[in-house]
Amino acid sequence: MRKSAWMFLALLLLLGVIPQAALAKDSWSIEGAGNITSISVAEDGKRLAIGTHSNQALMYDADGNQLFEVKTGNVVTGVELLTNGNLFISSDDRHLYSYDQDGVQLWDIDMKKQVKSISASQDGTVFALVAQRSDQLLFIDEATGEQNDAVTIGTTMKYVKVSPNGKWIAVAATDQYAYLINENKEIVYKAAASDQIQGIAVSDEGVMAIGTKSSTIELFNQDGKTSGIIQTKDIVTDVSFSRDGASVGASDLSGYFYIFDHNGKKLWESKVSVEGRQVEFDNEGKTLYTGAGKGAIYKFDVGSVVEEAKGKARVTMILWAVGSLVLFAGLLSLLLYMKKRNRLGVFRSIWRSKWVYFGLAPTFLLLFIFQYYPAFSGLIHSFYDWQPGGRTTFIGLDNFERMIHDPYVTKGMGNLLLLIVTGLIKTLIPPLIVAELIYHLRSKKLQYGFRTAFTASMVIPGVAMLLIWQNFYDPNVGLFNNLLEVIGLGSWAHGWLGDPNTALWAIIFMGFPFIGILQLLVFYAGLLSISGELIEAAKIDGAGLPRIIRSIHLPLLAGQFKFLLILALIGIVQDFNGILIVTGGGPMDSTYVPALQMYYAATKFNDLGYASALGVSMFMVVLVITIINMKFIKTPND
Repeated sequence: MRKSAWMFLALLLLLGVIPQAALAKDSWSIEGAGNITSISVAEDGKRLAIGTHSNQALMYDADGNQLFEVKTGNVVTGVELLTNGNLFISSDDRHLYSYDQDGVQLWDIDMKKQVKSISASQDGTVFALVAQRSDQLLFIDEATGEQNDAVTIGTTMKYVKVSPNGKWIAVAATDQYAYLINENKEIVYKAAASDQIQGIAVSDEGVMAIGTKSSTIELFNQDGKTSGIIQTKDIVTDVSFSRDGASVGASDLSGYFYIFDHNGKKLWESKVSVEGRQVEFDNEGKTLYTGAGKGAIYKFDVGSVVEEAKGKARVTMILWAVGSLVLFAGLLSLLLYMKKRNRLGVFRSIWRSKWVYFGLAPTFLLLFIFQYYPAFSGLIHSFYDWQPGGRTTFIGLDNFERMIHDPYVTKGMGNLLLLIVTGLIKTLIPPLIVAELIYHLRSKKLQYGFRTAFTASMVIPGVAMLLIWQNFYDPNVGLFNNLLEVIGLGSWAHGWLGDPNTALWAIIFMGFPFIGILQLLVFYAGLLSISGELIEAAKIDGAGLPRIIRSIHLPLLAGQFKFLLILALIGIVQDFNGILIVTGGGPMDSTYVPALQMYYAATKFNDLGYASALGVSMFMVVLVITIINMKFIKTPND
């Protein structure tokens, strides 16, 4: 490999494009536990408390060995581990329990109402709970279990979360509002979530994370302003911050677990076979404990992900600094060179035309953002297993090798060749014939009338035309089958788009008589540009109309043919709209084309690296065909 290639790979590695190593995962299962309802990790990371749907709370060590078990009278709704080893348990049996680190009960308080959620600071000085059908957030003395304070929220609540340092309290209400409360027990603000709140968390810095039913995690800063929106694959079931607030953990109903940075960028994800329920970091943020359905507990070593994210941020900052210095040095060198050559006057010319450049700037900016940047991004990501916002794995030419063995692509290539041949015939021959007919009309008014009549059809949307033809092919009320019945050929009637043997030909026949308006106007304009004196001279020499068309019109229309050939080839290779709307690639795979497979890979299967490879391959095909076209079709000006 050349030195430049190695440098390129090294740069990708520094930028974090080369993927992280797979994470270590331990797991264990609690027999008969049902769903995991809550998880709490001790500050030293050596113990783990778990609440379950089967009326039990369990204490484990970091290796998954059970230390003791506590039975409650109903579903465990919350568990909290303090620094001193004490364990708090809330249950739907209306009781609040406290146990020491050996499992000895310290107290048992009847709260008179079902306790829906509990949370405490690590030292236990702030201990809050939400009771059923209560509009007050209650505060408990961790030593006695007695209520010592309350904050009126004004609406019923679902969840409460206290930051590890006890300075912030986040409360989720049933009306889709979340409240942030400070250490003085004052409501700082209330924030509206986009949907029902399924989980809530707050960091030591007062940043609040809200997981919603609409598969999003919404981040709010201390001022109540949205600082980020994170998308998940399914309904969020829980969210959690690392102690330093740099990482956000989440779980969803499809069994996915995630880690995002504080800006909402996905650092890692993993999927299990059951629904995800709970997530909780250890104190150092290097281990993620997760709870799932059927009593499943998973322990992920995520320290490498977090450290790599921090290192990536530092490296990115260094690269930006170095790049800025290099750019500054390059500009300075260019200015010195221009001064030496007495060419600085170009800046005066630019300044005199500043408003022209200012007017052109938005066009070039939008062109770069929406045309060139996606194209280069697709080229680069065709060599990766790409998940936008998440992990990106370099796989070299695997995506291109996969295309060779993809039956949908190979079938699509055969269909595409047929579409190219028939498409070129439809694009060139019918419009040329109509252009010649209009051109040879003696009346200028008739020429104008026919041009206008054909051009007026451009106002019909392409989708409307496709739907009309789809109705023509309808096996029950379609025009074609009814026409066959009328003329006595009812035995030929069948589902044209539902038969693999006729579906592709039915699509090819759409648009008959194939008078493309752009092609017609291009050919007609080319005919008008031919010198009348040349035509008159040919007629004097005895040339008839067929000879004039063959020997004068067609050669002088070579430029139009070249232009329309390039446009037609690009359009046919890239187009899948009609097939997507009419057949979706079916029946079976009879109407599949590579562009449709690219669309499905990107939108239906979220396989964007493979979709990029398909796009690059189609680009190369179009490029090769265009070069051949430019090489072998000559115009008088070439």
